[in-house]
Amino acid sequence: MEFQAPRRLLRLQFAAVALLLAACAGITPPPAAVTSSQTSAAWQKRQAALLAIVNFKLQGRLAERGLTGTRADLSWDQQGEHFEVRLSGPLGVGALLLSGTPDAMTIRTKDGFTQTRDASEFMRHQLGWSLPVSQLRYWVLGLPAPGETPTLVIDDQGRAANLREDGWQIDYAEYQTSDSLELPRKIDLADGTHSFRLVIDQWSEARPDGT
Repeated sequence: MEFQAPRRLLRLQFAAVALLLAACAGITPPPAAVTSSQTSAAWQKRQAALLAIVNFKLQGRLAERGLTGTRADLSWDQQGEHFEVRLSGPLGVGALLLSGTPDAMTIRTKDGFTQTRDASEFMRHQLGWSLPVSQLRYWVLGLPAPGETPTLVIDDQGRAANLREDGWQIDYAEYQTSDSLELPRKIDLADGTHSFRLVIDQWSEARPDGT
């Protein structure tokens, strides 16, 4: 009788260990952390695909953020170097059409049209706010503009998370999938004076090499 209690205790201990091992066997190990080299490789691959997009169209909304913020509908058609951007709605605009190339743009409003090489300066004087159209062509894709020295933060999926360039802070709040490629859906832009949110409702023709 003196040895039954230790044997019973030993059996219980073995049973507890067996149950613990069985429970551990059903636990899925956590996924491996994404290393900086993996993130960098994913970004390089993504950047090459985005730079190969020469044509795209998008439909969205642009809103000025703040207590008195208003919004406008946005339509953008990029064909190589040529672009056509339409803004329609309050946002101090009514209706605004920018078309041309980075070196020669035409701006049409209800008051007529103006030809310029600096659309941002025209918008600043006429509307009280501006957006850098030449750089925005890249920012909407989730890319830094060429020729600048950006501060760029990449997320663990190899996408631009936020970008600081030419006095602007660009934050990518949300992405969406279009033609098997993730493209921005919500972008916040601020230059220290004005802050905007761009919501892109639809992308089309945004494929590498314009195919």
